[in-house]
Order: sequence, then structure tokens, then C-alpha cells
Amino acid sequence: MTDQHAHADTAQRADSDALPVPAPSPPHATELLLEVGERKILQFEQKKKITAIAELVWNSLDANATSVVVELRRNETGAITEIVVTDNGHGITPKRARESFREYGASWKATKTHTAGNKRILHGRLGEGRLYVFALGNEFVWDSVALVDGKPVATHITADVHRATKWHVGEPTATTAGPGTTVRIRVPDDRRLRPLEASDAAANLTAKLAFYLKAYPEAVVEYDRVRLNPDEIMEASRDLPLELPEEYAQDSPAPYITFVEWKERMTDRKMLVCNSDGIALTEYGDDWTDTVVSFTPYLRSNRFNDLAIADLHMLTMTHSPLLDAATKAIRDHLRERNKEIETQVVRQLKDEGIYPYGADNPSPTQEVERRTFDVVVTVARNALPQRGTARRLSVNLIRSALERGPGDLQKILNSVLSLNDEDRGNLARLLDRTELSDVIGAAATVANRLDFIGGLRKIFASDQLREELKEVDELHPMISQNLWLFGEEWTLARPEVGLTGVLRAHLGLLGEDAALETQLNTVRREDGRSGRVDIVLFRGIGDERSTERLVIELKRPSVIVGRKELDQVKSYARAIIDNPQYRGTKTRWSFYLVTYEFHDQILRDIRQQGRPDGLADHQPEYDVWVKSWGEILDAAERKLSFFQRQLNYEATDERVTQHLVASYERYIPESLRPADSGSLAANGLLPDPATATETHRDNVDA
Repeated sequence: MTDQHAHADTAQRADSDALPVPAPSPPHATELLLEVGERKILQFEQKKKITAIAELVWNSLDANATSVVVELRRNETGAITEIVVTDNGHGITPKRARESFREYGASWKATKTHTAGNKRILHGRLGEGRLYVFALGNEFVWDSVALVDGKPVATHITADVHRATKWHVGEPTATTAGPGTTVRIRVPDDRRLRPLEASDAAANLTAKLAFYLKAYPEAVVEYDRVRLNPDEIMEASRDLPLELPEEYAQDSPAPYITFVEWKERMTDRKMLVCNSDGIALTEYGDDWTDTVVSFTPYLRSNRFNDLAIADLHMLTMTHSPLLDAATKAIRDHLRERNKEIETQVVRQLKDEGIYPYGADNPSPTQEVERRTFDVVVTVARNALPQRGTARRLSVNLIRSALERGPGDLQKILNSVLSLNDEDRGNLARLLDRTELSDVIGAAATVANRLDFIGGLRKIFASDQLREELKEVDELHPMISQNLWLFGEEWTLARPEVGLTGVLRAHLGLLGEDAALETQLNTVRREDGRSGRVDIVLFRGIGDERSTERLVIELKRPSVIVGRKELDQVKSYARAIIDNPQYRGTKTRWSFYLVTYEFHDQILRDIRQQGRPDGLADHQPEYDVWVKSWGEILDAAERKLSFFQRQLNYEATDERVTQHLVASYERYIPESLRPADSGSLAANGLLPDPATATETHRDNVDA
């Protein structure tokens, strides 16, 4: 980076920089053509905003400034209209201005390691620093005062984005002001500089200047009325040794990473490549993101002390082994720190008596949930209430949500805990890419299915609830959302559009009360209430080799299926199979006649020797089954029995009722619904506050 300020040591004051002070008339401006293409200059428009501010501050610090003030000037609506950077450094002499603003990459610092008088380490040598103004605005002014022959001389420099290669340097004028430079950047109305106004803007700038400010406490930098103080935002700092490649093994001192943790979240998180003093020279790689630790890694090596412009741009080629070693050290340390912090958080919750898991030997699913809880509560640790009932309730809400699955967890984090958007996003990605989410999700699915089975048993076993149950508005939507009852492969299947017309054409064979599921919105009585019909569900799945189709007729619980109903379904099946659209195709059909009760007269049809129970008609292209709800629910429950034992889960009456209310309140009989159906607790979305603090789990050990 080039500096905007001249080197003011005594040896240089007697050189040709000593120019005569002109008479006090309007100064003549010299137009300089920057010797580089406009495209190269305008690339700086894409630089990060905080990085651009940092470059201007570095230029001031390299000029031995002890005070650097960055002002964000705003209009009455709060929009930034001007950025002003003021310092008390040694300023820009007219000669330096003409040299530096003419030649790209030219800098008086290119051959030096320390500032004037050897007071401080120099930061920039690339001759690019002034060009970062293009990232911030469209018109730029430098007003600088420097000593020439011991007398203060003012220099006025202007530029704008529309003529990026042309810079105007005014003739020197006498002044009584002290040395220093003020840079003014006009911000156009359509330019948005949100990163400069973000809550972490000052912290991000501090991170870039941290070791310099600690090394030179006399240098004071103020950003938007906030003094930058690394000690205020540093949580911890640790030097990490590297597994050095052979070519770096003899370096003395050896390259290493300084790993700095911050008290607040940073948005700029690239690794900073530094000289051996920790002065940041450039950024490397992508942003580091971590759900637990906010940090900045500084790679420090004396190999970077005197790099030329081209060298810094070629780091990935010239020092790739060192950069890889640094990346590995950061990753390994992050893994250790995550575990350390997680252990601390869990220990604190245990000490407070609010850790929601006991010390007993957990089942495998309990252990998975506990591990996930530890991760989540560690990420959310800063958003948890600090004390009291609110803290205890938040911890139990996280656990309760985990029992249901990651979806409910996100609801809790969004509505109860004050996690910022980034932390919520990081946590969601963490859960998505770990096996813990899958295991908990699977366990929650098993528990929900067991609850659903128990809920249907409760409805079918009660004469009152069976009578209240409406097929169109209640039974059908519940069953259509749970087609796993007829086979897992139908879980994601949807009604097959092309099948609708063929089914409708033969629907009369099932009787006047039968209706396809796609026609249910038309099945209404004159008073607007749902009609009593037998519903036909249909699904299709398959690929280029073969297709399976499932057709289910749901008979009303009041219908006792006998010979008439069975013959209707058989004739319906044959009519569809014989339809020219399907004749000769590689399709296997299953027709299910589902009822609460069937007549003894069809027992011989559905209990034939050599056939599975319920198979009433077996043909090369199709099967017709008669199934009672008791048989269907029993078969589904047996499939889940292994998981049920692993979960140690019992679908109690209270649990199944709560599940029906929480998941299917619109579809269950009125007498099952709670009085306060609008409350979260009543719907099972949140635990009852009276029991929320219990550490004994009364739900699925998922």
C-alpha cells in the first residue's frame, strides 16, 4: 500500500522537496495521469468497506500519527454522506504527492522497514493504499500539511471515480497549520455502506489493527466516535505451533499462528498474514466460520517482513505449504476449543442444577439427544438468560424441542432465545450436516407414528368418537398424511394426475356414495356440511422399468363390509386393469378395501389357505385386499416394535391425545379438542410451565 504522507526525517528536508512558497493567489493544480489502466484502479470499488477504512488508517499510522479519527458524517435521514479521516502524522510533501499519485505501486515505504525516526514498524509497501477510497465513494480530497525546510506547506489533491486515472495536485501553499492529513470521501446518494454502520464495524477494524495498537499504545484510533481498544474486545489469545514443512523447519523464530478469540461476533474472519511483529499485511483464504468461537487467526513469520508487491499477491504459490500448515493448526485448535467451551457450559448448568439429563447409563438414543443438547446449548450460551426461572425454562425448552426434532428446535430458538441471524443460520447448518439430527429426527418419527396409531385406536374404540368422526374432513386428511400405514414406499407419493380420469370413469361400480380424494371439495350437503362418503385414495410410484399403483377405498366406520362391498371392489379393479390405457403395461396394482368391521360371510374369501390374511383376489396384474383398521394398525405397530423397545417408549393415553391435538387438531372429533386450543402449551408445542423444570423425561428418549 502506498502512503499519502511524506517521510519527514531531517535528512530529507534539505533535498529537492524544498519548494518556494508561491504568492497567496489561487493555486494552480497539476493534472497527473496515474500510470495504470482504469480497469485496474476500479477493481478497488469491490474491496471490503472496513478493509478500505483500515488502509486509510494504516497510511496515517505509517506517517507516525498519534491520533487518527474516522468520521462518518450523515444527513438528516441518517445516511452516510461523507467519510473524513483526519490524522496528525507528518503529512504529504508536494514532491511526494507528485510521485505517489502519478505512479501505481510507488511508495516512499517500498525500501524501508520503519517509519520516520525509526519510531514504528511500517505496515504498507504496495503503493495501493490511496486507491481503496474507490470502495467508499465517488469524489476524493486530500488536504495535507508537511514540513518543507522546517516550514509547514499545504498540498491539496483531488480525484473522482469518473476519471479514475487523473489526479489533480495543487501547487504548495504556505500555512500556519501543523502537520497532518485530512482525507474527505464524498458518498453518493445511491451508495450503501452498511458494513461501516454494522454493530461490529469498530470491532472488525480493531481486529485488523490489534497488535499494532497493543505494540504502540501512544497511537489512538477513533472510529465513528468509538476509540479502538483491542483489550476491550479480546477474550483470549494463544500462540499455536505449526507442523512445519521441511523448508520452514530452520526458520528462527519459527512461523506460528496467534489465535485471538473475541468477546463478540466478527463478520471479517479471514486469516491475516503478518510480519513477525504481528502487523497485518494482507488477508488469506475464505472467512472462517464457527458456531461457538469468534476468532481471528494471525499467521506470523519473518518471511513476510520485507515482501514486495508481487510477493504478497503470489502467496498461494510461493508459500502454499506454510499456508496449509496454518490452516490445519487452526482447524485442530478450533476442534479443541469447541470441546473445552462445551465442557465448561455443561459443567456450569450442572452446578446450577438445571442440566436436564441425569447421570444414569443412557440408552443409545438418549445419548444421541444429550450430545446434541450439549452442542446446541453451547452455541446458544450467550443468548440464554443469565439467571433465574427464565434460564431454567429456556434450557428445558431446548431439550423439549430436541425430543421433537430440529424443526421444532428452530421455532424455539427463533421465538424464545435472542440468537442473532448468523448464529441461528450457523446452528441450523450444524444440525443439518451432523448424524445427530438424523437420529433424533428418525426417533421423533417413530414416536409420532406410535402416537398416531394410539390415537386412531382411541377413536375407533369409542362408539361416541367413531360416530363423531367425519370421513371427508377428518379421517381422510389424517390417513392421507400417514400412508406409511400401507407401506413405507407410499410416504412421499402423491395422487397420480393421469390416473384420475380412469378411476372416475368406473367410480360408479363402488356405489353412489364413493368419491375420489381429488373430488372431496365438491362433496357437500345443502347445509354446507361434509357428506358421508366412501373415499378412494390413489397413489402411483415407479420408474422406467415398472410402476406400482395403490388404490384405497376407505369405508365409513358404520359400514360392515360384506359380500356386496367386496364384489364392488373386485369389479372396480378389473374394470381399471382392463382399461386400454393400462392393458399390457408393466404395472402392479394393489386395491385395499379398508373398514372398521367386516361380515363373517366374506371370511372364506379373505382367509384362504396358502394366501396372506386379507388377500381376497390375486391376479397377475393386481391384488385385492380387505383390511380392518385393527389389522392395519397392528401390522404397523409390529414394524415399529424394534424401535419402540430401543426408545423405551409407551404411547400412553395422555401422550396420544396430546399428539392428535398438536398435529391433527383440525381433523379430530370435537370432544378431543382442548378448551384453549390456541395456546402453545395446549397444542403440545411448548411444555406446561408447571412441569417445564422437571429433569425426569416424560417423553420419547430420542
